Amino acid sequence: MNILEMTDSEIYELGCKALTTKLGAAKTQWFVRQWQPGTGDYSIDRHQLLGDQQDIDTIVKRIQAREATRKDEERARARRFAASQSEIQKMTDLEICEIGSRVLTQTLGVAGSMNFLRQCQELNGGYPLDRIENREEAEENIKLYTATLRLNPKMIEDYIRRGNAYSYIGEHAKAIADYNTAIELKPEYPKAYYRRGVAYAKNAEYAKAIADYNEVIQRDPEHAEAYRSRGEAWQHLKEQEKANADLTAAKALETGIAPSVRL
Repeated sequence: MNILEMTDSEIYELGCKALTTKLGAAKTQWFVRQWQPGTGDYSIDRHQLLGDQQDIDTIVKRIQAREATRKDEERARARRFAASQSEIQKMTDLEICEIGSRVLTQTLGVAGSMNFLRQCQELNGGYPLDRIENREEAEENIKLYTATLRLNPKMIEDYIRRGNAYSYIGEHAKAIADYNTAIELKPEYPKAYYRRGVAYAKNAEYAKAIADYNEVIQRDPEHAEAYRSRGEAWQHLKEQEKANADLTAAKALETGIAPSVRL
């Protein structure tokens, strides 16, 4: 499958599988934890290259020296990447990060590996990928994902993210249409049902919202937010006993206790 057409969870699962094959389970867990929000400087420091306004010949020599160093480093990286898993366990943290990043790029491509690392950052307490802060941001997302979907109309996550943006500005019918398309493309994807359920609830269509939350819980019985949202929908329908059961289940899941609620 085209990486661009995969869901976030599929990309994350595929990335973790490739990392585990190369690094082992323990080092994969370590690798994922390293991607903290806001870390990493990907800019180029021109000052180091230009120095104190050196003449052109000196700058050319510096560039040539860097190119020779780069080739030596690339050969060393290739040797490290070809090492066995047992040899990798003895490498430095920086070398392991380098190998892990290369595994992701080979497996997921540049766009997929960036998606994987953003998910790692979110898991480690970073900015949630789906958060929208204001109407301007929502409208920008609509424009962006409309453009990406024109290029590739099978990008499931972009339908969901555009739907989220429509929902944020109150255009629930358009949001639901996007979630419908995501579900058509990926009928077993809990996230699409959950987001559609939220849109139905915002539109005061609580019975439809509950039906979608049921779909989520059937596919992912530990989806705490689905229990909580279903409980709130039951409250709107004056079904307090069912609401209490779902809200209790949501709290239990958040504290690591399996719920006993039936659909």
